[in-house]
Amino acid sequence: KSLPAFKEISKFPPVRRDIAIIVDNDISVHSLLDALYAGKSAIVSDISLFDIYRGKGMDSSKKSLAFRVLLQDTEKTLTDEEADSAVASIVEILKNKFSAALRN
Repeated sequence: KSLPAFKEISKFPPVRRDIAIIVDNDISVHSLLDALYAGKSAIVSDISLFDIYRGKGMDSSKKSLAFRVLLQDTEKTLTDEEADSAVASIVEILKNKFSAALRN
């Protein structure tokens, strides 16, 4: 059994951003999260799914997924530009690997 790795606790506040995307029904949440964690910026501390929607207003072959992204730096308070850039790179991974579209 592996032991948890040491991670410095930040004195700086986390920034939370939510992203809602539309993907094909056959794409698993697990594969999305694996790709996001593999390609995420160092300031992204957590990515979690908090909503799945299928139904009225959605194409029957699609689903809407909403992710909560927590960003934090151990050295300083993040600027909006730094947080926006990290989230934009997550959106790019979703678009490029899974043909995801941002939900309006």
